[in-house]
Amino acid sequence: MSARVDGGVRRVLGPGDEVAGLLVEDGWDVALVPRASGDDAHWDGLASALALPGWFGRNLDALDEVLHDLERPTALVLAAWWAYATARPERWAALLELLTERSLEEPPLLVVLAD
Repeated sequence: MSARVDGGVRRVLGPGDEVAGLLVEDGWDVALVPRASGDDAHWDGLASALALPGWFGRNLDALDEVLHDLERPTALVLAAWWAYATARPERWAALLELLTERSLEEPPLLVVLAD
C-alpha cells in the first residue's frame, strides 16, 4: 500500500498484521481487530484495537460515536473478518453498513477486510 488511500472499505488478501504494518508505514493510525467469531470476542477486539475504556457500550451506537470522535486518518483492519460475518451474518451486515457510512466522512476512516 505505497500510495495514499482515502477512506472507504477495501478487501485485501493477506494477514491482518502484515496489512496493518504497511498502513503504519504509510502514516495511518491503525487499529488491528483480531479474528472473532462471537459477539464477546468481536467487541473485545474492537475495544482493545481502538483503546476504548472499560465502560464502552459494546454496541453499534457506541461504536458510531467513538468512530466520529476520531481526529486523525485511521485504518480499522479487521483480521479474518469472514469468521464473524459467517457466524453472525445479521450483525455483520449492520456493522458493515455503519463502517461503510463512517468511511465516507472526514477524517478518513479506511476499513480493511483482511483475509
